[in-house]
Amino acid sequence: MNRKPSHPGALIRNVVLPETRLTVSSLAARCGVARNTMSKIVNERGAVTEDIAIRLSRVLGGSPEFWLAMQSRLTLWRLEKENKDIYSRMERIQAA
Repeated sequence: MNRKPSHPGALIRNVVLPETRLTVSSLAARCGVARNTMSKIVNERGAVTEDIAIRLSRVLGGSPEFWLAMQSRLTLWRLEKENKDIYSRMERIQAA
């Protein structure tokens, strides 16, 4: 995977908020989380957890799996880049 996957917060910031005319504060209130929590996600400084994924799916639509998949693709991409040297030294175990 070469291209950096989108953070779920980018989708919320660039598509959802403008189309729904919600603010970060109002989205946070609808999701039942602190404004700071939602702000971190929307500004790509926080991750979508399982709990947040359920809340987003209830308020914005999509499944919790959709929101988690976006986060998971990004997290895996980052780990592959950050730990490239470590991972490249690992060898697969061969079956006997």
